[in-house]
Amino acid sequence: MLQSNIPWPGGARCAICIAWDIDIDTTIHLERPDTGYKEYGVLSSLRYEEVGIRNVVAAFEELGLTQTFFVCGWCLERYPEVCGEIIGHGHEVAHHGYLHEPPNEQSPEREWELLGKGVEIIKQYTGAAPRGWRAPYGAFSDRSGAYLAKAGFLYDSSLLNDHDPFLLRTENGTILELPIDITMSDAPHYSHVPQLGYMMSPKPPQQAVEYFMSTFDAAYRIGGFATTIWHPEISGRPSRLLAWVEMVRELQERADIWIAPLRDIAEHVLKLSDAGEISLREVRVPFYTGPIPEVARP
Repeated sequence: MLQSNIPWPGGARCAICIAWDIDIDTTIHLERPDTGYKEYGVLSSLRYEEVGIRNVVAAFEELGLTQTFFVCGWCLERYPEVCGEIIGHGHEVAHHGYLHEPPNEQSPEREWELLGKGVEIIKQYTGAAPRGWRAPYGAFSDRSGAYLAKAGFLYDSSLLNDHDPFLLRTENGTILELPIDITMSDAPHYSHVPQLGYMMSPKPPQQAVEYFMSTFDAAYRIGGFATTIWHPEISGRPSRLLAWVEMVRELQERADIWIAPLRDIAEHVLKLSDAGEISLREVRVPFYTGPIPEVARP
């Protein structure tokens, strides 16, 4: 029951990536273009990420890990020094849009333009094109899969319709999906930013970590995969950072857990799939090309 069919390197029981999304203050400028620049309450809250990124990178250095950071292109341009901490410590820099624009609200031309713009910025700052993408706001469009395949991406990590890696079949070819669980974001557990409509009641870090660990434990039991959607302005604060560092240490104490960047996990899974050693579920996107007939209006 619920057993994954993916063998992990070195006989590991499961694969985990502690992945981070780097948005800094993109969202306030995007959502309030005329006033966001002077809303210091929310600006200063979001710009804690300048400190949080350094905290997170330092923690990974202490833990001896490199992981995946999904970075908005605008953040690389606007905050090259702090984003350079991520690059300089060897972490994977993956694509997270330009100014965190939701892909499903863009025209086809604009979505393709923003995808290409982010690729070029990441190449400029890291020397290599990104292999992975995570949709801003999780707002995967009915074109996103085909655009990613056309642009040569290895994987996406935006969708929620499985717990194991699976293949996305598009009109332009196939890419790997490394699925997420939205409850593995730190936002629903901690985020309280009334100015942006985030009205959660923050949990003590120990309660949030208990939840995160339950998902990692399940991946371990079934031999599967799990990743996170964490943000340095949220989980880079001292009480939360100290709690998640202890959680990661506990994971590291189990020698049969593979903690790796999403790029490495994707390469491993696709290598096994291409060799015929595993059979991955295939899902065609877009899911639909229009309203279903049962609800379509004449």
